[in-house]
Amino acid sequence: KNPQVGKAVAKLMVLSEDEQARMIADSREKMRRDINAQQRFKSRQAEEKGMKKGMKKGMEKAMLEFARGMLGAGDSAAKISAITGLSVQQIQKLLLH
Repeated sequence: KNPQVGKAVAKLMVLSEDEQARMIADSREKMRRDINAQQRFKSRQAEEKGMKKGMKKGMEKAMLEFARGMLGAGDSAAKISAITGLSVQQIQKLLLH
C-alpha cells in the first residue's frame, strides 16, 4: 500500500536476482555499518577523554579549595602538600591570592 515500501521491495527483488548486484549491495551495507560503528567508537572515546579531563580538573579545584581551608586553619604548606598531593609551590601561590 505504501509506494516507498513497494519501490524498496521491487529493488530488493531485482538485486536478489542479480548475484553481482547483491554482492555489491551487501558490501556497501557492511561498509556503512562498519563506518557507523567506528564513528560510535570514536565518539565514546572522545566522551571518555572529556569526562576524565573534567574529573581531573574538578579534583584539582577541590584540592585547592581544601588547601585554602587548611591554610586558613594555620596548617603548614608541607603538611598541606602531604595531605593533598599539591606541590608546595601551588600552595604558596594560594597564600598570594
